[in-house]
Amino acid sequence: IAEQFSDAAQFASFARFEQALIAGLEAAALVNAPAASALIGQIAAFEPDSQAIAAASIRDGVPVPEYVSQLRAHVSGPGSQMLHHAATSQDLVDTATIEALARVRTIVAARLEILLTRIADISVRDGDNSLQAVTRMQPALTFRAVDRLAAWRQPLLDLQQQLPGLRERTDRLQFGGAVGDLQALGDNAGIVAKTIAQTLGLDWPGHGWHSARGPIVAFAGWLSELTGALGKIGQDVALMALRGDPDIRLSGGGSSSAMPHKQNPVTAERLVALARFNATLISGMHQAQIHEMERSGAAWALEWMLLPQICETAGASLEAACALFQSIDRIGEP
Repeated sequence: IAEQFSDAAQFASFARFEQALIAGLEAAALVNAPAASALIGQIAAFEPDSQAIAAASIRDGVPVPEYVSQLRAHVSGPGSQMLHHAATSQDLVDTATIEALARVRTIVAARLEILLTRIADISVRDGDNSLQAVTRMQPALTFRAVDRLAAWRQPLLDLQQQLPGLRERTDRLQFGGAVGDLQALGDNAGIVAKTIAQTLGLDWPGHGWHSARGPIVAFAGWLSELTGALGKIGQDVALMALRGDPDIRLSGGGSSSAMPHKQNPVTAERLVALARFNATLISGMHQAQIHEMERSGAAWALEWMLLPQICETAGASLEAACALFQSIDRIGEP
């Protein structure tokens, strides 16, 4: 997941955007077909100097100016003056972020499917076993293991069912130009934007969304809700391990340097820690929603610091949850 936010991944997204922009300018008859084809090929062959871009980003606060400067020096021929026409740094960076989130969503969805299958398998194996229900940290009634497993599984199923809607909310092109109104394209704005979106496999909402961070916050919120659901499972398993063999039998627990008899529920604890970490990070994403006027460099930078960590934390949590269910030898008593 971390790789989806790497420099290489971001620069590849920048190149796709610039190629799609040339295609859009061709569709609007602002660049002729032979020139567009040649420019798209030149952009595809471009290899940016990442060290120079990193150094310039400290000065510019964003990697795009140096990237575009290098790209301008690389391309030539008819139409080359139209490179990056009507676009701005935010168009490239936000669209690259949206593309990264789409890839993260695919990874997370696959891991979530594996986890749900493992929970279902344990439900079949141990579902009829007897288990002590606990309410307000006190023994309640006896019920079946499948009931607790269902309480773990249902929130994850709900989150899985939200994925198509999450895709519709987040997979949208950012294209607004200097101040969000695409004024440099005039009447051609619609056709250029729609062509870029179609080329990149994104939706065009009909407007730029420079300072409206709802799509990105929605994705981060979904991930935080996911890690919260997994953290609840981890908390339950840790308490079940405390109650002992009638509740759960785990294999491969963590060892203790002072007490060799112990098998600590380390993986379950990890789920709790990861959930609390994402719960902390998501508050920062809501802070990053607050942009001053048409664009905020500070809020934008805060978002860049938080969002990859939220995604990585969710990915790590799913990996830990899959490992945890793999280690459950039995839930409840036959």
